[in-house]
Amino acid sequence: MATTYGALALAPPLLAIVLAMTTRQVLVSLFAGVWVGALIVAGWNPIAATGLTMDWLVEVVRSPFDTKFILLIMFMGAGAAFIYRSGGILALERWIGDRVDSARESQILTWLIGVFIFFDSYTSTVVTGNATRELAQENRSSREMHAYVLDSTTSPVTTFGPVSNWIGFQVSMVIAGFEAMQVSLSELGVTAFGLFLRSIPWNIYCFMAFFMVGLISITQRFFGPMLDAEWRARSTGRTIREDATALSDVSQDVGEPSEKNPSLVNFFAPILVLLVVGLVSMWWLGGGYQPGVDVATAFQETDVALGLLYGAFAFMLTGFVGALGYRTMDLEAASETIINGFKTMNIAIAIIVLAWSIGLAAERVGTAQFIVDTMVGSGVPGSFLPIIIFVAAMLIAFTTGTSWGTMAILTPLAIPLGYELVGPSILPVLIGVLFGGAIWGDHSSPISDTTVMSSIFAGSDHIDHVNTQIPFAGTAAGATAVVLLLYGFGVQTPYVALPLAFVLTAVAVVALNKFDAKRKGLPEVMPSAAAIERGDVDVDAIERGNVDGNNGSYDYLSLVPVVSIVVVVAYVGLVFAFAALGG
Repeated sequence: MATTYGALALAPPLLAIVLAMTTRQVLVSLFAGVWVGALIVAGWNPIAATGLTMDWLVEVVRSPFDTKFILLIMFMGAGAAFIYRSGGILALERWIGDRVDSARESQILTWLIGVFIFFDSYTSTVVTGNATRELAQENRSSREMHAYVLDSTTSPVTTFGPVSNWIGFQVSMVIAGFEAMQVSLSELGVTAFGLFLRSIPWNIYCFMAFFMVGLISITQRFFGPMLDAEWRARSTGRTIREDATALSDVSQDVGEPSEKNPSLVNFFAPILVLLVVGLVSMWWLGGGYQPGVDVATAFQETDVALGLLYGAFAFMLTGFVGALGYRTMDLEAASETIINGFKTMNIAIAIIVLAWSIGLAAERVGTAQFIVDTMVGSGVPGSFLPIIIFVAAMLIAFTTGTSWGTMAILTPLAIPLGYELVGPSILPVLIGVLFGGAIWGDHSSPISDTTVMSSIFAGSDHIDHVNTQIPFAGTAAGATAVVLLLYGFGVQTPYVALPLAFVLTAVAVVALNKFDAKRKGLPEVMPSAAAIERGDVDVDAIERGNVDGNNGSYDYLSLVPVVSIVVVVAYVGLVFAFAALGG
């Protein structure tokens, strides 16, 4: 019989999270959490606990998936270094600089690019971050905001697809849930993919998170620590806090971009190759070339890490060839760029390995099972099961740092439970809210690998990213929770729930912005850096607490916001058309 540790099961992840938030020393905090987990398992023997900690570190690094992921992170770092060092970023800035000339437009552009890379969240973070980071900093958008836009765009978009490795994984979790309750999908007259499609309108958190990125970027209404970060960036030009540590800073690690023949080819070619090779590799590895294997099945069966590893290697190789082909650097400089690109990922790899290790520690002490038993065993009516599953998914993902792990833990529990308590009608609701709650935890946890990657490719201090994103993620989750509570009282159609959640989210953003801006004596609508430099905004008056007449002013019918809204509306329409296929 497995050993149970009760409330002590919460100690490893909570210790790591509390220490990381208070000390800002992420590596030490994560290691402390892993070691405490080992201490509990080892019967409070500190020597045995240290040995067990080493075993766990080795175990996660030896995992085939994790090993591939470490290698692809290194290749991604080298590829990004080539894009920067070969002058590709410089060429992009010269080409797009006149078209995107404010922090607002750079934020909207980042959101927009994220929509187009829907097949993998890691790839989306890498590509979008590389494409817009320098532009965002040049226009004085804080690195915290850039990391938020990356983080809260990529996961929702890849969750909805229409074709992504996330969908493949989530469908496999639905299958696992039915296997756990020993009732076949055919008995209910549905397929796993069809049930997933029907769950999309109930993934309310992801819709709200994605919506908030656009709403805040377009209106420039910030609140919480992000309000301070954006004011600092606009008024002083410091896109990162003065004593902060960027998780990755390409310019410091690989040197300044080459002025020798900078070309857009050296920017777009590596990214295009990354997308094509990554996507085709995942399709091929999933058996997509075989007769009778459709795209959805291929992505469900693929080896995600290996497909992305192939894409990452091609990304690096294309950058290497482009740098030599356009003679922006010689062979020695290109070789050094590969090594320096690897170095940019050292801290990130250390954090990711420790994050995996603390996930393993949480598994060994039973963190997830303790949370599930506590939440689900509360004896509330079945109609309130969605809010319980949503909160349980949030807590598990927050404390373990993995949305996929949370889905794997909870789906085989939630589907049988919902079927027994209510019946098949509640299953799409539970699946949608479970996946959404898991992604909230991913957005809010400092030990999440996707959160780490957003910090990397925005060049942000990791804890600053977490601290500034949590209030935004909490707002989207709060609107979701209200709607799910109403579900418990009988409002059980997504055609009412989803529009209501949009209204609640928009009202909350405006109200929190007005309250926090007034409390801090800062503009409600953040002015552009150009307006501040022209003297349209009186910084000295604001510092004295006089905000009147110093709000930003923007043209809502300008090219970038209009194009973004058109594209996003078309994308959301595609998502709902996709969902309608589920019946």
